[in-house]
Amino acid sequence: MRPLRPRPNSIGQLTITIIVLVFLVLFGVSFVSHQAAGEPMVPSRLAELLHRPDPTLPLGMTYDFEILDPLTERPLPILPDHGDVQFRFAVTNDSALPMTLSFPSELQCEFVTRRVHSYLGGLIVLPLEVWRSSYFHNIRRTPTTLRLVPGQTKVYVADWTIDESPTSPTPAGEYRLVASFYGVEETQALTKPF
Repeated sequence: MRPLRPRPNSIGQLTITIIVLVFLVLFGVSFVSHQAAGEPMVPSRLAELLHRPDPTLPLGMTYDFEILDPLTERPLPILPDHGDVQFRFAVTNDSALPMTLSFPSELQCEFVTRRVHSYLGGLIVLPLEVWRSSYFHNIRRTPTTLRLVPGQTKVYVADWTIDESPTSPTPAGEYRLVASFYGVEETQALTKPF
């Protein structure tokens, strides 16, 4: 009896394998990039069934995140061509007891702007950071606390300047404006017209 020799792989099998691997890599990159841009690939109902994150703020604490025109203090539907955009994050103690939140540094709330770049017809979405409220700030690493009595609100504000200078213009496109506070990351999507 002769030992069995492995058959040589055909070109067709190799081609199918490469196609499947490329598809899996593209799907994986697409999934990760959409999640990073705040656009989940998994439908929200399915995501709720698969994963229920623990609430990050204590029970009784609420928050509100707005992107405003600093002159009129009205919400912005789109980003302006130039000028300031105001980030406003308000956290309120709606409970009947005082609440104390602890932070690892002086930075309690941070705001970030990301420009969304789309590739392959939107299959791959890459959000690149263009501004962060803590840029060029010396933030001490000493722990801090925030104490709110019942009904009290703490408001965090930062201004982002949209620049149209030739040296560092803010290009037109899709942007994600993010507020990070005590584990909460709230995102708003706005576009800057062409």
